[in-house]
Amino acid sequence: MKLTTTVPSSNLPVLIDQHSKVVLLGSCFTENIGSKLAYFGFDVTVNPFGIVFNSTSLRILVERAINNQAFTAADGTDHFSYLVHSDLNSSDPKKLISNLNTALQHLRESLKEATHLFITLGTSWVYRYVEKDMIVANCHKQPQELFRKELLPIDGMHDDLKRIYELVTNWNKEINITYTLSPVRHIKDGFVENQRSKARLHEAIQLHVERTNAHYFPAYEIAMDELRDYRFYARDMVHLNDLGIDFIWIRFRESAINTNTLPQQQAVEKYRKLSHHKSTDLELHEQHLAKMREQIRTQYPLINL
Repeated sequence: MKLTTTVPSSNLPVLIDQHSKVVLLGSCFTENIGSKLAYFGFDVTVNPFGIVFNSTSLRILVERAINNQAFTAADGTDHFSYLVHSDLNSSDPKKLISNLNTALQHLRESLKEATHLFITLGTSWVYRYVEKDMIVANCHKQPQELFRKELLPIDGMHDDLKRIYELVTNWNKEINITYTLSPVRHIKDGFVENQRSKARLHEAIQLHVERTNAHYFPAYEIAMDELRDYRFYARDMVHLNDLGIDFIWIRFRESAINTNTLPQQQAVEKYRKLSHHKSTDLELHEQHLAKMREQIRTQYPLINL
């Protein structure tokens, strides 16, 4: 008896292997998959500008990175920039701009060398900073009256994705681009409003994929259909818990990662587990770790430990 429905997913045209360099941008779901890839030793760059939920903010950052448009004091306040996540904040305005430009160069160089780019978008709802008439990536807990909440149109988001695709593929003609729709529900916007947001974003992504060589991985569909049970969710009943993330990771691994990397993944996982083991003989434990580390690096020289 079959008790669940399985969401079909096709393999990526070019699978990730030990030679791949992977860039992941977008929502917090991006960070979940990026963390898994990093855990198993793959070469990954995850959100240099921090979490970005909407297509317009992501397009602005990719545009600036590839065009090498440096940040200046005009792009920030005393300690934050509306263009990026709070991860880059600093109490020192000069350090803030330095953080922004370091992230810019990191993203620029990573996109140039990448074999794969994964973009996960979370919402069509955005906040417009009224004073400067600009869509922000993050409100930085500023007073609500400074912003106007808007729902991006499908055409506008499709244009954002088209622009990102053009920029990235012109900058790196060998890159493979895959989109996902974040399964995290933004119910603070409202239940009906979240559905409107996801539907618009989903349509924009599908229109774009149909017209380009980009690919789509159905993380959203897997979460909504195969994981239709709150045991897969965290206490907030919105974000996936470790079990849910592991489930989608397994499906992602089946679709995106070459099976020839399985021995590498197993070796790295064994090392990770040993490194977290609490030993009574610390010196002997460190010697064992060092030996295992050297063996892995000798056998898999491209590994990231």
